[in-house]
Amino acid sequence: MDKLKVRQGWIMYAIAVSFYFYDFILKLIPSIMMDNIIDRLDITTEQFGFVELSFYSTYIPMQLFCGPILDEYGPKKILPSVIGLCLLGSIISAVTRDYYWYLLARLLIGFGSAFAFVSVLKIASEWLPKRAYPFLSGLTTTFGMLGGIFSESIVPMFNDYDQLYFYSVICSVAVLLIILSVLFVRDGEQHDEPFDLLLILKDIKTVLSRQQIWVAGLIGLAMFSPIQLFVTWAIPFFAHDLAIDKITSGNIASMLFWGTCVFAPIIGWVATRIQHMKSLLLLGNFLSLVGMIMVIFSAHNSVLSAMLLMFLVGAGVSAQPLVFVYATREVDIHLTATAVAATNFIVNLSSLLQPYIGRQLIQVSRSVYSLASWRNALAIIPLLLFINFIFIYILKETQYDNDNS
Repeated sequence: MDKLKVRQGWIMYAIAVSFYFYDFILKLIPSIMMDNIIDRLDITTEQFGFVELSFYSTYIPMQLFCGPILDEYGPKKILPSVIGLCLLGSIISAVTRDYYWYLLARLLIGFGSAFAFVSVLKIASEWLPKRAYPFLSGLTTTFGMLGGIFSESIVPMFNDYDQLYFYSVICSVAVLLIILSVLFVRDGEQHDEPFDLLLILKDIKTVLSRQQIWVAGLIGLAMFSPIQLFVTWAIPFFAHDLAIDKITSGNIASMLFWGTCVFAPIIGWVATRIQHMKSLLLLGNFLSLVGMIMVIFSAHNSVLSAMLLMFLVGAGVSAQPLVFVYATREVDIHLTATAVAATNFIVNLSSLLQPYIGRQLIQVSRSVYSLASWRNALAIIPLLLFINFIFIYILKETQYDNDNS
């Protein structure tokens, strides 16, 4: 592969992965500012569940469309536009005190954020060596987890201040990313065709007709549920369980991201050097299952033990990006983004359970949530991980070539 092209690829990868880091912060804002948002908008916890759902109500369906849009029209035009939507949503979030305007802001952010992860892997597939793809999948996840660590450890400190300070930084970063993407992001293929919805739908149908895409997506759904479902409620859960302040709770929750951050690129590297990647999925799923059972159902007597358990869960989650390796092996390179996006669409379906968790908390304990109410509401996560062993078993094995193309 041409060295100049590779250098250009790394610059574009850095810009796109920075957007993914930024996207993770935007995604987690409700979980780390939960009480602040509830007070400012004067809403209930069930309504707060719909704040979470509003993000995913555009994020999830756009997973089906962002892949073929990137495949057919390229990231050069698309990336600055979707970052702009995140910027607009952030501005609305900063200034509004109206519940429905805040929902609209989360809808816009969810729409733009849908392109973040897929854009990174699309650029990686077109501009960087194919042999590096499993490692880059893990490295991309690491940057997302760093966004989660920043969110859980640093952002809660802004809860005591006017949110305008926080959002001024968020908006400034978005402006910088838009400028960089306009200046440096290029398309690997020519994209001069007018928008064609039928072509987009054809790409979606082609990918979703592959059974292994669905199997890979369902595996990813279960393995990502500790982040997708638990992190939203982790700070109030640990604050209640251990009788600690929310800053410390955020530090405990951040250990999940640290575990994934540390091990995701390692797992990606190992995956290129072994014959059976499914063994990594099985190990990761097992670690996450054991860790979540102990987090939710065991009595914690120290912050340290809770942090170690969350790190264990994160280590298990680090194998989850391998599902995208399996998915991209099911299609030719032109449909790489569509395969990644369709798989990510299935992965993110678990977010539809957020209102269920909020409703279970209310049903068990109407005012002050007991430990029993938390266990009842969050038990869905280890259940998903337990069932997941069936899907890993039926997943067809695949291997990556060791060529440099």
